[in-house]
Parts: sequence; structure tokens; C-alpha cells
Amino acid sequence: MADTSATTKVLAPVGGGRGGGRRRPARRGRIDRVVSLDAARGMLVLATAFWLAAPRRPFPASEAWGSVGLDAVVLPAFAFVMGCAHAMAQHRDWTSGGRVVRRTLVLLLLGMLIAAVAALVAGAGAGIAFDPEAGTLGGLERIRVTGPLVQLGVATAALGFLGLLARSWAGWAFAVAVATLLGAGALWLATALCGELSDRCSPATLVVTGVADAAGTTADPLVTAGLATVLGGLGLALPAAAGAALVHALLRARSVTAHQRGRVIGYGLLAALLFSILGILAYFTPTVWGQQPLQPSTALWTPPLTLAVAALAALLATAMHPAIDTDLRGGTSALGPFARPFAAVGRISLLAVGVTLALRTALDAATPSPVAWFARLGDIPSIVLGLAVAAAWLLLALWADRSGRRLRP
Repeated sequence: MADTSATTKVLAPVGGGRGGGRRRPARRGRIDRVVSLDAARGMLVLATAFWLAAPRRPFPASEAWGSVGLDAVVLPAFAFVMGCAHAMAQHRDWTSGGRVVRRTLVLLLLGMLIAAVAALVAGAGAGIAFDPEAGTLGGLERIRVTGPLVQLGVATAALGFLGLLARSWAGWAFAVAVATLLGAGALWLATALCGELSDRCSPATLVVTGVADAAGTTADPLVTAGLATVLGGLGLALPAAAGAALVHALLRARSVTAHQRGRVIGYGLLAALLFSILGILAYFTPTVWGQQPLQPSTALWTPPLTLAVAALAALLATAMHPAIDTDLRGGTSALGPFARPFAAVGRISLLAVGVTLALRTALDAATPSPVAWFARLGDIPSIVLGLAVAAAWLLLALWADRSGRRLRP
């Protein structure tokens, strides 16, 4: 959901003969977008749009984060791509604190807006009046500050902070290792205190319950869900840092010409190996060893899972980047045209995911729910509807790309 375009300095040749020429001023040219990265994000967008639009999902959904099914894989993958984009912008001196803050605020505000709409729709269905004196705001008083956009906003802020400290392959690799240590340590502590690790006993529930006990009150489930969302966003900073490490590894390989693709593959495999080793080490800590399979919202921010997604994404990038992009400046190979339709969707990722998520959330909160009614029709109608929505976004993205229109908010 981040912009992958950037700028660079292009020095013109010195004209004239000995002592007779003048040096032309440096020009700043616009570098084309990286097709393979946009295409990867576009495929994630289409999969997410399909999942959100299908009323009866063909696979089990995460009830705690019901806005996005298969979120335990999709969100880390989005974060990984976001880290790749951040590293390329950082390498070209294109990123800044202001851009990171603006992107963070956009994601947080969109997530809050969707949560507010869902609360108002649910409040209207329950007949809750807007009466501030009585303490009712039409349902807004029980707003659930959760969801994938809020988590990605928190991850963006964390990634920007890490970017202030890490600006090279070694720096980002060290950041991945430290983040793995912190994440595994937090989960190990929760397991040691509770004897288990689940949605009912996690770092978020421990913090909220501890503060509530100290204040002599009962823990509010909405506060717990909100803190779990923040911790989930911080956990997503781990695959984002892994994406940044991968891109800096590819940049270090200096993939400029086709004959250097061997070096690109070598550095990509090295990055994937690093993520795999860290993920295995995190898995065989007391965090997960001997425990039952992690529940959905807990699994979102466990290093074993996010690093597994990062390792898989690194392997895919190692294969697709040399095959599609001839360099990291947007040049494409013969396979580039096949990736461009997906790349067009990647350029409207925030619009496609945000609108689809908002509609799904509002319809889920309605009483009676149109989603529940449609789901009773069976799997086939739901799959057809999901494919139709994904196809609609693909056609809209292609139209915007060919007409030169910017649809990103």
C-alpha cells in the first residue's frame, strides 16, 4: 500500500572540448515503478477483495479479526511488500519522516472511519439513540478500534522508526533479529505467566488485565481488542523489516544488467535463509513449543508465522524479480507485460481494500445482515460474487492505468 516510485539524479555528460565546455546542471528524472513489486501487491489485493466480498467464505475465517480471512498470511505479506517499498525509497533518499507520518495517519484514519461506520450501522439496527446526555452516541460509544488498516498504520509508524536506525543490509538484518527477539520474548513471558498462549491469554490481555486490577476495575473487552490491534501492528513491523532487508540485499547485488541475475538470486536466497533460521529459532522457544495451535489474533504477531511468510515471500521475490525486472529502477524483461495487469491493481491497493473492507464491515453490522442472507445460498454463489468483485477491481485498475488516471486516495 506504499508508493514504490522514486526519484534519482541523472548527470548529463560534459560538453565541449578542452576548457571550452560547460557542465550542465544535474537533472532529476522520474524513475518508473517496480513492476514485480506492484504485481505482488496487486495479487494480494485481488485475493483480499475476493475474500472480503465472499459472504460464505470457503475456508475458516479469523473470528477475532473477521474483517479479513486468512489474515494471518495476508497481513504479513502486505507488510513485507510495504517494507520493500520503504527500503527502495530510502535507498534513493525519497522517503522522509513527513511521508511516513502522512501514510500512517491515512491508514489509521481510514481504519477508524470504517470502525465508526460499522458502529453506527450496528447502533441503528439496535435502536440506540444519539443522546450525549444519556451517554449514547448512536453506537459510537462502543466503537471497536480494530482491523487490518489500523494494524498496517501502526506497522508503518514502526517501520519508519526502524528506518531512522537501519539504512543498509546489515542494519535491516540486525533489526529483523532484534524484532524477533523482542516478539518471541513477549510471547514467552505470556506463556510463562498463563501456562498457555491464546486469544484469552496474550501480552495484550495481560497488560489490560493488570492495569484494570491495579485500578480496581474490570478489564474492558474493547480496550483489550484495541491494544491487541496495536501489538498486532507492532508485530507486523517484523515482516516489514524483513522486506526492507531483502531489498537492500538485492541493491547490494547491484542488479543492473541481465548477466548479474546470479548475484541477485544469491543475495535473495541468503535473505530467505536468514528469515527461515530466525523463524525456526523463534518456533523452538517456549513460546510455541508444546502449545496448541495459535488462535487467529495471537498468530498475527508471532515471529514464527511472520518470518515464515517473509521467507516464502523472499523466495518468490528471488524468482520473480530477475524474471520480470531487469533492474530495481523499473526496467522490465519479456515477462513484464504479463505482470502489468496485476501491477495496475497494486497501484490502487489502498482504494480497493479500503472500499471493499468498508462495504463488508457495514453490511456485516446491519440488522438483518445481507451478508448472512447471501451466505445461506451456498458456497458457489459466494465464490462467484467474490470473483466478480475482484474482476471489477482489476478492470477498474486497467482502465485507470491506460487512461493515466490516479485513483489512489
